[in-house]
Amino acid sequence: MQKKSGKRLWLTVAAILFLAIGVALAMVGIGKNFNGILYGLALAIATAPVSWAAIKHFKENHFNADLLMSIAAVGAAAIGAWAEGAAVLILYNVAENIEDYTVDRVRTITEKTASLLPKRALVRKNGHLEEVQVQDLVVGEAIVVKPGWRIPVDGRILSGSASIDQSTITGESLPVEKAPGDEVLSGTLNLVGSLEIKVERPFEDSTMNRIVRLVMEARERKARIERFVDRFSRRYTPAMILLAISVALIPPIVLGASFSTWIYRALIVLIVACPSAFIIGTQVTMLIGLTRAMWSGVLVKGGIYLEELSRIRAVAFDKTGTLTSGILKVSEITSFDGFTKDEVLRVAGSAESLSSHPIGIAIGNEAKAQGLSTNDQAEVKEIAGKGVRATIKGGRTILVGRPPFLKENGIDIGSLLETGQPSDGSTVAVALDGKLVGLITVTDELRSSAKETIETLKALGMESVEMLTGDNDATAKNVAEHLGMTNYHAALLPEDKVQLTNRLKEKYGSVAMIGDGVNDAPVLAASSVGIAIGTAGNDMATEAADVALMGSDLRAVPYAIQLGRKVVGRLKINMIMALGFKFLVIVLGALGLIPLWFAVVGDDGITIVIIALTLPLLNFKGISASGRNPAPISNYSL
Repeated sequence: MQKKSGKRLWLTVAAILFLAIGVALAMVGIGKNFNGILYGLALAIATAPVSWAAIKHFKENHFNADLLMSIAAVGAAAIGAWAEGAAVLILYNVAENIEDYTVDRVRTITEKTASLLPKRALVRKNGHLEEVQVQDLVVGEAIVVKPGWRIPVDGRILSGSASIDQSTITGESLPVEKAPGDEVLSGTLNLVGSLEIKVERPFEDSTMNRIVRLVMEARERKARIERFVDRFSRRYTPAMILLAISVALIPPIVLGASFSTWIYRALIVLIVACPSAFIIGTQVTMLIGLTRAMWSGVLVKGGIYLEELSRIRAVAFDKTGTLTSGILKVSEITSFDGFTKDEVLRVAGSAESLSSHPIGIAIGNEAKAQGLSTNDQAEVKEIAGKGVRATIKGGRTILVGRPPFLKENGIDIGSLLETGQPSDGSTVAVALDGKLVGLITVTDELRSSAKETIETLKALGMESVEMLTGDNDATAKNVAEHLGMTNYHAALLPEDKVQLTNRLKEKYGSVAMIGDGVNDAPVLAASSVGIAIGTAGNDMATEAADVALMGSDLRAVPYAIQLGRKVVGRLKINMIMALGFKFLVIVLGALGLIPLWFAVVGDDGITIVIIALTLPLLNFKGISASGRNPAPISNYSL
């Protein structure tokens, strides 16, 4: 794919070069006869990859868009419109190169994902640790994964306990505590605690590699989606060829008219039928739509996805990092025994000052944000899956962790074990010198634009707006209720999300999926339109998606759908205008009422009109449920 795309790119560049030189010479009035040669070379070079593609895809679609463009090139050459023909073919090739580039980029996902997995693993053999390549791991072997390492293969813990960050696989915002007997997945990160793991799947069949395969398979299927021009060409091209043949043969055979007269008129019909006007109209309309999207902070990877956005009838969201910020923050502090909230936060911040655990980081960041001085010299010991014990100046002892951890250390925690964890976060208890002093709750906050986005999508007539998340059911239910979403699915692995999305596609036809992480990449690729939020986020999600939001404002999602509808609506109007004009001119030409030059000039004229009527798309703003602009266009528009 990359080699072929490269050849087409260089041929396109060469054609642009010859055309540009010819135009430049014409502008200064030099080499009038030589200009025709340059334009002819540009047209021939630009036509070469298109004609080759038409032949290559002839079995799949006899009258494909490439054949349509090849006929346009022949028509341009027949009437001596070398420059115009070259411009049309170059524009078409540029669009094709962009689409080829997008597909090639998807093929680099495997390389990008490789950084998420270690190259080697420690295997326990005969009581000794031996370093081997991860591809050589055998089912049943025992491997050791130290704190800060990613787990290379799917397995089950034999010994040890740890906090595992599963966000790359499930999207969960909070680490999961794992103990002997629990399953662990490749690509997840061991935050705290050394583990001995029994290999249950070889490297090739582990979760992370399955994610890559799901992405590649989904992209290959999606690559077969037909563009508007392809669908149109199936009917238009044979119809025009048949019409020209009919004009050339029927009057002479049936009426005994002159063959030369009707063959000339048939040539007029064929040249007038040249699809340059609506090909240019289509490409320019898409280009303007893509430009408007880019100015609005929405990167759409091809006109085909603008078309698909217009057909969206159901939308599915990931939760963590999409509907939520994906960053844990302190949401509530409860103090006991005469301590103030600031004092509880200061004590906890001293113990968590050097922590790599997301909850510890959230507490430390909040303490700094409040301007509280913490004891950075504390001696800290992390107890995997439970909490931390710190000794600060003066020999005072701090415990921060889950209530059972404090109870194990002789702290009277009253009824805390009965209250459980909040559905939208996690609560840790704080003790100082053997006495409970407070509770701190951390949560993953909803994005400020999430609720308005859901409301706008419903106002646009979406038949279903759902949430697909790897997080637990209680958390998913809480988020869904806050956002007014009636449908949600929790505790999903990447392949589960793909299956659910395929069901949605069967039910609604066209489905958009919005996500942000590695775990979302397969479903982004499998959906009708995959939308990655925040291009500064995970590369794999961005590459697998068809649309990438440059910022984190979810209102850009309904904006993109509205823009897609607007572009396709404009496209249909443009096509009706072009075809209506062509029909009129073909009738007049077949009757011999107009000369050929009038048809050519008129065709150029309707093209200019189409472009002029399309330009207002550059100012498209869209609407939202609140009446505000649904996309952050003020940061990008002219």
